[in-house]
Amino acid sequence: MYERSKMWEMTLLDAQVGSPGGGALGCLWVEDMDGDGHAEIVVGGTLLRWYRPDTNETGVIDTGHFHVSVIMKDMDGDGFKEVYVGKEAGQDHWMLVSYRPGADINQPWEMTVIDPHISGGPHDIIFADLDNSGVDEMLAIACYTAQPGIYAYQYPGQPGEPWKKHTICEEVFTEGLTVGDLDGDGNLEIVVGPDWYKAPPEGPFSGLWKRRVFATNFREMCRCKCLDITGNGYDDIIITDSEYMDGYLSWYENQMATNPAQPWVEHRLENLCKYSHSLYAEKKDGVVSIFMGEMAQGGWSPPYNYEARLMFYTSADNGKTWNTECIYQGEGVHESMMFDIDGDGELEVVAKTSGITWGNKKIMQFKRRTEPSPFDEFEHTFIDRDKPYTGVDVVASDVDGDGVKEVLCGRWIYKEGDGVWDRIEIPGVEQVLNAFDITGDGREELLVMLAPDSPKPAFYPNLTSNIAIYKPINALNGEWQSVYIGCGTGDWPHSSLLAPLLPDGKLALVIGYHNGSEVQPTLFEVPEEVFTPIWKQSILADICYGEEMRAYDVTGNGILDIIAGPYWLENLGDGTFKAYRYAEEDVVVARLAMMDFDDDGKLEPVIGEEVMDYPNKILPWSRVIWFDPGDDPRSVPWPAHVIDYVRCAHSVDVGDLDGDGVDEVVIGEHDPFWPYRSRCRVLVYKKANKEGTHFTSYNIDGRFEHHDGTKVFELEPDRTVILSHGWADSKYLHLWERKS
Repeated sequence: MYERSKMWEMTLLDAQVGSPGGGALGCLWVEDMDGDGHAEIVVGGTLLRWYRPDTNETGVIDTGHFHVSVIMKDMDGDGFKEVYVGKEAGQDHWMLVSYRPGADINQPWEMTVIDPHISGGPHDIIFADLDNSGVDEMLAIACYTAQPGIYAYQYPGQPGEPWKKHTICEEVFTEGLTVGDLDGDGNLEIVVGPDWYKAPPEGPFSGLWKRRVFATNFREMCRCKCLDITGNGYDDIIITDSEYMDGYLSWYENQMATNPAQPWVEHRLENLCKYSHSLYAEKKDGVVSIFMGEMAQGGWSPPYNYEARLMFYTSADNGKTWNTECIYQGEGVHESMMFDIDGDGELEVVAKTSGITWGNKKIMQFKRRTEPSPFDEFEHTFIDRDKPYTGVDVVASDVDGDGVKEVLCGRWIYKEGDGVWDRIEIPGVEQVLNAFDITGDGREELLVMLAPDSPKPAFYPNLTSNIAIYKPINALNGEWQSVYIGCGTGDWPHSSLLAPLLPDGKLALVIGYHNGSEVQPTLFEVPEEVFTPIWKQSILADICYGEEMRAYDVTGNGILDIIAGPYWLENLGDGTFKAYRYAEEDVVVARLAMMDFDDDGKLEPVIGEEVMDYPNKILPWSRVIWFDPGDDPRSVPWPAHVIDYVRCAHSVDVGDLDGDGVDEVVIGEHDPFWPYRSRCRVLVYKKANKEGTHFTSYNIDGRFEHHDGTKVFELEPDRTVILSHGWADSKYLHLWERKS
């Protein structure tokens, strides 16, 4: 394994490209299609769509099901590149088609059928001048069929006229199409997988081409590129296995002219490539660059590759030595390429996921930075490696009044001193739930779950809804003032909110429950004398929700409302609340936070979904979404903007982690089903445009599972940290802090 480079960062250009509809994302190409200086991305799946990232424009070319390869090429010379792709025309029936834009790419595109029936569909498409006529032909391979083949198509000279089809090869199943002059005769040879093909002496369209093998060690499913690596004037071949967990990345040195007895010499760049379905190569100013990207999962439901890598190899001495760089790890890509998408003279990786399973479909850009990101400066510290049982939340509060916040989790206070975090038990407490300044004296009190009179040996049976307020007196020595405020109606508190929600600005405490899908949240009225036992309680609203809630003036009338998962509750000013479901019915909200995503001066909710398949012990990919209330928040549902697809973001918060005055979103993944530990991630998302549609993503850590964690706290002035803990990784209590 290589250490991931700190000089590359990933920006999510679209994390909801798979919607509407489903299915895999088949193809991607990048180029300036209309010559206006803006690069466009074309992506095909269940839609064929174009994107212009630097203006945030997008449009649909066509609907349908599109194959693995797409390419842009201006064959008719009008200055607008046509799009060439395979389109499904029925069950096991594929066409090879082109789409021609008009004067405005936002207008409907004209489709031309080039080949009405290409068996199995065109898996790879390229353009090359096979006959040295000055006009490129289109090459396509059909491989996933009982009648595999390689075909060449000659452009008719006018748009809409039929293309002439020639068969290059039949009945050989391979993938990975490229061309190069391998023997130095000035004519192009065709390379597909481990084979290369030579045209007949009578000409490239006179009959079948002769097949030869150059990579005797490679299987049939590959990605290939031809490039003169050695600088001797002959193209060498770069090849990688595209659909296997145990593939190679190699380049084959072309010695056809100097050593005909051994024309191809393998040079291995990488062992154990996993589903390396993206390959790009170029030579510029004497430097060879090769990009290889692994998929998270290939076809035929193989094991998932959570450590999928994007690798970059460079050689400045004609392949004698190589520098190896891991651009990114943890996001699998498919049919991705390098292109100077922002016009700065440097190549970026433009990528997409394959989205074969679990709905993880997105378009990404990986760009080299001029200096390391501040998010790569975060270091991890274990506050506790042996916490006796699971905590239901993690909190930071200054319980001893020294101006520095302590960390609280379970029934313990964690006090830092001399590089060590001491664990101190709070008497009578089972779980610390939250910290609020309820009395208004500038010191926070703790909202706690009381310990049972007869503790059970197992953790879970000790969780109840018996809750109390604890005020620190001499907290580190066990002195507290406490009051029992009552027993809630649910199984145990899973969320809490304190805010002036009642008439005349009176405080209310709102509690949601772990079994919140069955019971409504409870509203406790905070009495004038806080330490009065048994607070008055009532149902907050007729909604079933028990996860995180936030108070915010949604309507702008000066009265605080409540964001409660997929609902917002309008405060009617008389102690009652009217519920609106702002999220669609399929959105299952775990945790949430508030942030200004579109620079309109108002906060919007960002949520992490909880989608779990308990019977099958499967964790589908689920969304991180922010919602825009707009000018009329009562008009629901609100527009949803998907930031990313992750593995159950059961931890969500916002905070200014890099100190630039702008908040970022931080999430923690939750996976109780992973067989050995969890390898979940802490991910930070930074806005990449003012509209809040593009986000730069940073993987802070990828080792631990998180549940109601990844919370941002300022422990003391100028010391902002991320605190977290897990449900499955129950022994651990974590801190991440930027070390600059």
